[in-house]
Amino acid sequence: MAQAANPKRKRARTFSLSADVIEVLEQYRAQRQAESLTSAVEQIVREWKKADLAAQVTAYYDSLSESELREDERWGEFSEQQM
Repeated sequence: MAQAANPKRKRARTFSLSADVIEVLEQYRAQRQAESLTSAVEQIVREWKKADLAAQVTAYYDSLSESELREDERWGEFSEQQM
């Protein structure tokens, strides 16, 4: 039986980046006091994922009609009363 890959285990990759991008990554690493460029890139990706999720949630709520927003608000009020 094949073992599942460890999601915490890092996989080596090689990237060729322009000098200006490397400079930005170095600045980011220094500002965030990241241990390495790898950890800086990981932070950037995690921040991007978080921002992307927030944008999706915002887009969802922005797409709701007034009646859907009122219904959602009523459900929120109901759930608060149940706590």
